[in-house]
Amino acid sequence: MTSLTLRRESVAEITADVPVRGDHTASGDAPPARAELADRFQQAHARSERARRRRRLLLNLAGIALFLLGWEAIPHVFSWMNPALFPPPSRVLQAALPLIESGELAGHITASLTRAAAGFAIALVLGITAGILTARIAFLHHLSEPVLHGFRSVPSLAVVPLAVLWFGIGELPKIALIAWGAFFPIWITTFIGVRDTNIVYLRSAAALGAGRLRTLFLVILPAALPFILAGVRQAIAVSLIVLVAAELSGSTRGIAYMMSLGHQLFQVEIMFIGLVLLGTFGFLADRLFVWAARRLFPWYQSAS
Repeated sequence: MTSLTLRRESVAEITADVPVRGDHTASGDAPPARAELADRFQQAHARSERARRRRRLLLNLAGIALFLLGWEAIPHVFSWMNPALFPPPSRVLQAALPLIESGELAGHITASLTRAAAGFAIALVLGITAGILTARIAFLHHLSEPVLHGFRSVPSLAVVPLAVLWFGIGELPKIALIAWGAFFPIWITTFIGVRDTNIVYLRSAAALGAGRLRTLFLVILPAALPFILAGVRQAIAVSLIVLVAAELSGSTRGIAYMMSLGHQLFQVEIMFIGLVLLGTFGFLADRLFVWAARRLFPWYQSAS
């Protein structure tokens, strides 16, 4: 059932019991009737929204269940598929239980999420700041354009050896690599959003006497918000991607390190545990971002 059908049913439901009066102007009950109609419409809209969220949640759970069932069935349906190389979820879960009970898995998860969060936070601050400055200051934009666009084309994996040589194998190179990878999506989208702010908004703010700072915070940044949020959302995924490369460069803890250890010991189940964790955290981080965007910016409803 589509949302349009739900809206039509909601309107039909709330208007079915509304009395039709021959003379609204002569009756004093017209304002209460309109208030009752508005209240019923709001209640019907809230019910349709709750039904839509429940339907979406059920479809999400059904999709996960179908994926797991298909994954479990593949090694059994195809006889040429080696379960040791493509273990079903039941075997992956059996391999994960000892790691969970010993607390080893929690340590790997904590280390990886800490690195990803630190690198992303640095990229968020630097990316938005650089995007605003390069978009608003023409001299700075022309000065930094070849350097920033040149480095934007360099894959993060290519910087891994240099990061190890410069910073060693501690936490600093891993955080620096994640910040490097997540910086450019935030910078370029912020730059485009601030640069392409409608000139009518800027002239209206100037006509009303707004200074540069007030124009920036009350006009430019709200207008550029969709671009900035798109870059931030992309940077979340990039942080997890670069995290794997950073941990493989030299680490003793982390999800990617656990996967590398499973590869060396030919424990494919351990590698699948890492893949499942990375996918799960990527999905949860994206949902958390959407929730935070809707709470902090209720007028921005494009995130889904």
